[in-house]
Amino acid sequence: MMQMKKLGTPKAVRNFFDIGNRRGEIGEFKEELNHSSKDRKKEALKKVIQAMTVGSDVSSLFADVVNCMQTNSLDLKKLVYLYVINYAKAQPDLAILAIHSFRKDANDPHNPLLRALAVRTMGCIRLEQMTEYLLEPLRRSCKDMDPYVRKTATICIAKLFDINPELVEDQGFLDILRDMLGDANPMVVANAVASLCEISNSARKNYLRLDEDVISRLLPALNECSEWGQVFILDALAMYDPPNSKVAEAIL
Repeated sequence: MMQMKKLGTPKAVRNFFDIGNRRGEIGEFKEELNHSSKDRKKEALKKVIQAMTVGSDVSSLFADVVNCMQTNSLDLKKLVYLYVINYAKAQPDLAILAIHSFRKDANDPHNPLLRALAVRTMGCIRLEQMTEYLLEPLRRSCKDMDPYVRKTATICIAKLFDINPELVEDQGFLDILRDMLGDANPMVVANAVASLCEISNSARKNYLRLDEDVISRLLPALNECSEWGQVFILDALAMYDPPNSKVAEAIL
């Protein structure tokens, strides 16, 4: 008896049902993201981020996700910001529409973590159009009362330099970064050193400009910052060529 050959599902049919399933899933996400319940929104955002990380295209939800920024929940905002960073290049026009929310969060009077998160996110969105909106919040963050915000600002300056080095120099951010080498918080000092070293390597130009005055500001921070910070400060000190033995002994 002749055995019938089993036919597989035609590729076109499989693709049709795959597309249909994806559309149904996107529709469910959209509904949950616009739900009045904060918990439902949070769970939906987690699923969207999960889908995004495994390679699924959920960029069509950009407007719905950005609308979730209108909340006081830091956890919710973190998820939104993660999504925005990932899809900003694909949806630059929509990313720019989120600027108002970014700038509002960067100026939040009560939550330094939120201020830092907003500035960091704006710095991570590698769009030329974003830079002009970042300047004022970044400048303010460099003088923030909270050291975590100032530390984040130093990192953001290096990211901005990578996008537009002329703008960073013209706006005086390199001078601000050098001034932050004298910050009262060792964590801020270490990050300022790291950012200046990164910028110097990228530009192949010495922006750290070590001298006795700068060294005198780095040494106190060396004993108080984390091991990570100590590595950057020690690397910077290793590049310094003391003018005489007296200065060398003072460093040691």
